Amino acid sequence: MSRQVSWLRSYFLMLQWQALRLRPVLPLFMLVEAFTGVGTVVGVGYVLPRIDPTTAMFLSTGGPTLTLIALGLTIVPQMVADSKARGAFDYVWSLPVPRMAFLAADFTIWLLAVLPGVLMALFVGARRYDFALQISPLALPAFVLVALMSTGLGYAVAHAAPKPELVTLLTNFIIFALFLFSPINFPVERLPRWLGELHRFLPVKYAATAVRGTLVQGYSDGLGLSFAALAVWCVLGLGTTYVLVTRRN
Repeated sequence: MSRQVSWLRSYFLMLQWQALRLRPVLPLFMLVEAFTGVGTVVGVGYVLPRIDPTTAMFLSTGGPTLTLIALGLTIVPQMVADSKARGAFDYVWSLPVPRMAFLAADFTIWLLAVLPGVLMALFVGARRYDFALQISPLALPAFVLVALMSTGLGYAVAHAAPKPELVTLLTNFIIFALFLFSPINFPVERLPRWLGELHRFLPVKYAATAVRGTLVQGYSDGLGLSFAALAVWCVLGLGTTYVLVTRRN
C-alpha cells in the first residue's frame, strides 16, 4: 500500500511540475491542435466534389481522430527528443520518483491539452456537414485509449532513437502517411488492396473505428475488435517505453 501511495504522490507532484514547466507552450499547443482538427474537417471537404452522408460521417469523426493520433505519434516524440537533446531527462531521471509516474503525468497534461481541440473539431464537423452525432458513454474511453496508444508508441520511438534528427524525420513521415494513406477520413476500401491489408495489422484503422463507433449510431461493427487491438498496441508501446526508460542510468 505504501508503494502505491508513493507512486500516486509522485504522479501528482510530477503533474504539477509538468504543468508549470509547459505553461508557456500549452496555450499555443492547444491552438495548434484545435486548428489541426478543425482544419482537417473543413479543409478536406474543399477537395471533394460533393459531401454525401458517408463522407460527412468520415470527415466529422476523422478530424478528431487524426488530432488524437498526431498528438502521440508526432508532437510528443518531437517534444521528448528535444528534451533529451537538452539533457532535461537526465535531470528528471535523477529525481527520486518512479519514471513511469513522470510519463503518466506527462501523458495526462497532453491529453487534457488536446481534448478541447478534439471537441471543437467534432462540433465544427457536425455543424458544417449537418451531421448528427450520437455520442456513446464509450466515447471518452475511446479517446483516452487512442491517445494512450499513440503516445505510448511515440514515447517508445523517441526514447529508442539515438538522435533527435531521426525522430524528426520519422514523425514527418508518419504525419504524411496519416493524412494521405490511412483510413481515417475515408473508408479503407479506397486504398490499394495491399495497403488495406497492411492496415489490418496497424493501429490506425482500429483507432478510427473506435472513435467513429462511439460517435455514430449504427456504426458499431468491429468496435470490440478495435478496442482490443488498441489495447494490444498500448501494451506494446508502453511496455517498450518501460523497458527503455528503466534501463537508463
